[in-house]
Amino acid sequence: MPDHPITLLGRREVCRNAVFTVYFDHIRDPAGNEVTDYLTVVPRHRAADGVTGVAVLPVLENKFGLIRIYRHSLCKHGWEVARGFIDEDETAATAALRELAEETGLVAASGSLRELGTLAPEPGVLEARVRLFAAEGCARGQDTPGSEMGHLEVKYFTRQELIGLIEDGEVMDPCTLVCCYRYLGLPA
Repeated sequence: MPDHPITLLGRREVCRNAVFTVYFDHIRDPAGNEVTDYLTVVPRHRAADGVTGVAVLPVLENKFGLIRIYRHSLCKHGWEVARGFIDEDETAATAALRELAEETGLVAASGSLRELGTLAPEPGVLEARVRLFAAEGCARGQDTPGSEMGHLEVKYFTRQELIGLIEDGEVMDPCTLVCCYRYLGLPA
């Protein structure tokens, strides 16, 4: 099997915003099957290692911080870790600390970040990889985190409460699930 079993024959930009460029790719596989408008969404900034975003599970006083977020595309609320994109010329660790402060109001030293690996959140459409972290030993920083669209509140959960949220389907985001499973050592 070839390293690249799908050949890109052409790429047409459909639209872009400050974060993403959306393309229709014309692709073909070795059997001759073609798709002329294969949707590919590409984040605008990428670190040298291909990572485009970060997700960070904050740990404060033996509790885990999650953000209650309304997701327009799902028409539903859920609980998620702090996460976001890597800015131009920013490392994944620096982005994780920045997102942690912006979205939760917590601060952590760079040495307190524990790497939890990398994932591709939706590899069928999204050309992105997210570096996962836990921020151990967080401290309260700014009183009120920044207000992002859909972000409603930050709340802290015990290990058992967090597992309950996962079991009840209140945590749906793959970055949040993988951070929690890896950090807590839960069976997959």
